[in-house]
Amino acid sequence: MPMPVKPLSPASVFPPPLKRNDPSPPAMPARRRMLSAFGALSALPLLGDGVLRLKGETAQAATTGSAAPNIDQQGLTGAWYDPTTSGQGMLIEVIPDESYLFGAWFTYDTTAGDVTTQRWYTFGGTISDGANSATLTIWKSSGGKFNSLPKTYAIEIGTATLSFDSCTSGSFAFTLDDGTTGTIPLTRLLQNVACTSADTTAASDVADFALSGAWYNADTSGQGLVIEVNSVYPYVFFGWFTYSADGATDDDAGFRWMTGQSVDYAAGDDTINLNLYIGTNGTFNSSATKVSATQVGTATLTYSSCGSAVLSYDFTAGELASQSGSIALTRTGATPAACVFGSTCALTASETDGPYPLYSILSNSAIVRSDITEGYDGIPLTLTLTLVDVNDSCAPISNAAIYIWHCDALGDYSGYANQESKISTVGDTFLRGIQVTDAKGQVTFQTIYPGWYTGRITHIHVQAYLNDKLTQGTAVITTQLAFPQDITTAVYNTTYYTSHGQNTVVSSFAKDNVFSDGTTTEMLTISGDVTNGYVASLTLGIDA
Repeated sequence: MPMPVKPLSPASVFPPPLKRNDPSPPAMPARRRMLSAFGALSALPLLGDGVLRLKGETAQAATTGSAAPNIDQQGLTGAWYDPTTSGQGMLIEVIPDESYLFGAWFTYDTTAGDVTTQRWYTFGGTISDGANSATLTIWKSSGGKFNSLPKTYAIEIGTATLSFDSCTSGSFAFTLDDGTTGTIPLTRLLQNVACTSADTTAASDVADFALSGAWYNADTSGQGLVIEVNSVYPYVFFGWFTYSADGATDDDAGFRWMTGQSVDYAAGDDTINLNLYIGTNGTFNSSATKVSATQVGTATLTYSSCGSAVLSYDFTAGELASQSGSIALTRTGATPAACVFGSTCALTASETDGPYPLYSILSNSAIVRSDITEGYDGIPLTLTLTLVDVNDSCAPISNAAIYIWHCDALGDYSGYANQESKISTVGDTFLRGIQVTDAKGQVTFQTIYPGWYTGRITHIHVQAYLNDKLTQGTAVITTQLAFPQDITTAVYNTTYYTSHGQNTVVSSFAKDNVFSDGTTTEMLTISGDVTNGYVASLTLGIDA
């Protein structure tokens, strides 16, 4: 399989699917599902206009998984293309914890030309564990501006069926609303890292590969990157889906995409140097014209955690020549279990369980649940926690009970009298729940962004119990989860929280009696926005 000689440049944006360019958020149901289409991420194009050969070499085929693979596994994440139309392709992220597949398709207009003929689309949909195919929605967005406002939103323009024959081959059958149809045979661009055959499910155990996926900046939602970090080859390839610099056009001529290809990446690197390429002269899903790839600049991708990174760029040619800057990136989906950042994990700090632990709930089997909202209103929050043993190379701990609890949008806890709103919630169990960790050490809760109560900054309480010892006093860790202040401020400006307002009494971690000594091991990694909700994750390290 040919490798890209030069990085192709998919210009994918990350707008929310099926949303209009309307600044006011839609009404949200009391009971919420996880992030609808990852906020502003539903329009990512893939591998630009074709995968060019990399250093004149050939991509190595996978040796694992010759049978049709389970589609619900992170191992299918990465770059895919049709060798007969090299120079265009797709970047895919599979998020098993959310049973969701997201992708970006980078291609061209039906007539070859300069950068104004670049086109990109995003696609996504739910996937089923054990299946090898999925029906997806295709979206398109326009009217954006390179690394700037306005935020853009995607509209539905078609459907597709994505199928995998093996860990290195598949097909993408599409039908667009304008009557265009076709089937694109897909080949993996880089070597298979973590995909396995149909009899196994879900996640990779390769930490570097787990940095792969869709990333964006919430402030410029509607554009972003889909990245493959391939520690086997080793190589890093991404598609950057964005718009023209002037941002003046709402038509298709405003689409732009680039590819980034690593220069000297070695497995384990957190800072990655790349060259940036623009593709031109391609033709939509056709080999009628030969794609031209031109290097237009350089970039450095620096990961600071499993959910945050910075892309620094410097353009030396093309439309963006002389532009430079940096983009703070966050992950759009749940953090893969394998992503324990760096080679070690940290022991999570212990904190007080008070003042509202409600231990009587531990014997209530009805509280073993993932959705803990009980109809309470608020911005949706999908919370994934991973429990690991710091004394065993950060190995995940399965079959552990994780108990979480927090207040509602007005600062009230369930199960106690004299709450923040001067009410009694005795007998209630809202916003409390227990889940048992799976083989990856993970649990996922559907809840709402917590409010605040007098004397404390925003937080969620967490306890972990091992060996079926789910009784008061036997927790192996009791801690609290912290939230980034800028996100909290944005949340508290929304309808559900305005009656309680911003927390002006405890307005910083330094003033909080729990987090004043630091939040290094307790700060959640969060992506999303107030319109679509948030996805948050944290690894809990314990001495097991």
